[in-house]
Amino acid sequence: MIFGEKSAALTGPDHSKCRDSVYTFGEMVDSACERLMDRQIKYSIRRIREMDERLGRMELELDKFLSKKDRKF
Repeated sequence: MIFGEKSAALTGPDHSKCRDSVYTFGEMVDSACERLMDRQIKYSIRRIREMDERLGRMELELDKFLSKKDRKF
């Protein structure tokens, strides 16, 4: 452990296998940041899929609109 760096024992349901392990504060922060980044990536992918579906619906609406306009002329 680096001088001045605190450590913490992880306990609880998420860390049942690591009950006796001791992690530095930096390791805990790194782990939390990795989990947050994973969640952000999953959220971003979900939003991109939702926007792609919406774009597909809008393209269909535009195609229908343009086909009606072509029939009038």
